Amino acid sequence: MNPHPEFPITARESGGQFVEAFARGLLVIMAFGEGHERMTLSQVAQRTGLTRAGARRLLFTLEQLGFVAHKERLFFLTPKILRLGYAYTSSSPFWGYAQPILEQLVGDVQETCTLAVLDGTEIVYVIRNSVRAVVSGGSVVGTRLPAYVTSMGRVLLGGLTEAELDDYFAQAGVRKYTDRTLIDPAALRQVIAADRVQGWSWIQGELEEHICGLSVPVADHEGRTCAALNISVNSLRMTKEIALETMLPRLRNAAAQLQRGLQLRAA
Repeated sequence: MNPHPEFPITARESGGQFVEAFARGLLVIMAFGEGHERMTLSQVAQRTGLTRAGARRLLFTLEQLGFVAHKERLFFLTPKILRLGYAYTSSSPFWGYAQPILEQLVGDVQETCTLAVLDGTEIVYVIRNSVRAVVSGGSVVGTRLPAYVTSMGRVLLGGLTEAELDDYFAQAGVRKYTDRTLIDPAALRQVIAADRVQGWSWIQGELEEHICGLSVPVADHEGRTCAALNISVNSLRMTKEIALETMLPRLRNAAAQLQRGLQLRAA
């Protein structure tokens, strides 16, 4: 039996290849975040499912490496932790050439534009150019959102095989964010399939009441959907019809530029 539900496998099951101590250290890092910026030892242990002694040793190790610091009884991450995120962004296939494409798109449509990828049951922002605060609280690179409730997520889910989509719905927990939020799995599958056929996804007021999203897929050099490109707008000053007429062509053009860049990098 797996002693920790976060772990997909145990060291014994992997023949000693899975390093549980390292996995526990990552759990401690991931325990910090919005609403949990500074925590006591007991809080870290509770959020990770570790014993206090185990959490103490891992925090001490991370502190010696410079990734964690503490003041009195409170532990917190240091700026050095950004090196881990930078390692991903700098190795991303979009690194170096995608930013100017999004900047041009923002200049053309005068709305916030985002590039996101699928990670498990969530989407993750990898590039985001904003002209104004659209989503309350603000969103930055690294922001994670449930895939089913965003247009980017539905575009990315549309790129999965049926078996992968089955796995997604088996793992994803759905809940209502607004009265408009679609949570029925059968209905969601129909919408995802329809969006895949038309090549774009539009969501209005499902995550936040007055926020709309228009997204298109970005394919890699093998033709598989690897990312989603999005324009976020406020429904009080934008309708679906106007967005499709004025923004969809520009969105598709930017996605095509991203795809050409991926093909060149692959070549």
